[in-house]
Amino acid sequence: MVSRKVLSIDGAITFVVVVVVLVPSVLLFEENLINRCLEVNKDKKNCEKALALFKEAYVGKDPKTVTPDKYNDLFDEFPFNHPCEKSMLWSKTSDLVKLVGKECYFPIGRTMLGYMLDGFFWCGKENSPETITDFSQCTKPKINPYDSFWTTAAIRYAQYACGEVKVLLNGEKDDPYKLDSYLAESEVPYLEHPRVTKLAVIMAVKKKGRPGCNDKSLKELKNEMRKKGIVYDCKEVFEAQLEKCKHEKSADGVCECQELLKM
Repeated sequence: MVSRKVLSIDGAITFVVVVVVLVPSVLLFEENLINRCLEVNKDKKNCEKALALFKEAYVGKDPKTVTPDKYNDLFDEFPFNHPCEKSMLWSKTSDLVKLVGKECYFPIGRTMLGYMLDGFFWCGKENSPETITDFSQCTKPKINPYDSFWTTAAIRYAQYACGEVKVLLNGEKDDPYKLDSYLAESEVPYLEHPRVTKLAVIMAVKKKGRPGCNDKSLKELKNEMRKKGIVYDCKEVFEAQLEKCKHEKSADGVCECQELLKM
């Protein structure tokens, strides 16, 4: 990248050419984002605009100042547009949700912006055009470009969801519904009745004997739904069943996973 500055020194005009060299890792990062975007949105101009708005939120800024609202322009320009009744929330089930959501549902990682940024880390430096893709170099304060992006994404995603919303939780973990998770902090609070009529919790378990739907951490979730007037239900499903799901539509056009998770 080349930028040109004009300086006035004793009445004379001097042109100073400043050359900014982008390191290969940054170029690869941006190239990956564009390629990811093109898999979902075939319009290259849209993808380039998405990248520009994304960078505008954090490049050249102190990471601690990049609050979630800095990504509003990006999400305003590229709002979620999947079938809202096929939204799927999740926590601690990143691998399983990719299997289940491949055809049947649209977890956030299947949306354009979610798919673009899934698995990447980033932050910036104040007054620098550089993108840092090694998150260990960022101090990771409570507010940082990475967490702020996913906070905005989670809030917008929850506000967009409608009808019966599925939630895929890991029944093998202690406290599958943790109060400091994106799910608890940035998604569940933004589910509103009557747009959302039911919260259907899918508790993935490996074998019988786990608390499953009776896990104590779910009491908080159930109570919050009751206060909102949203129906709450829970179903235990073996992980092996989810992993074997072929994500293909059967002869009658109904997705196999959808049948497995029906309540």
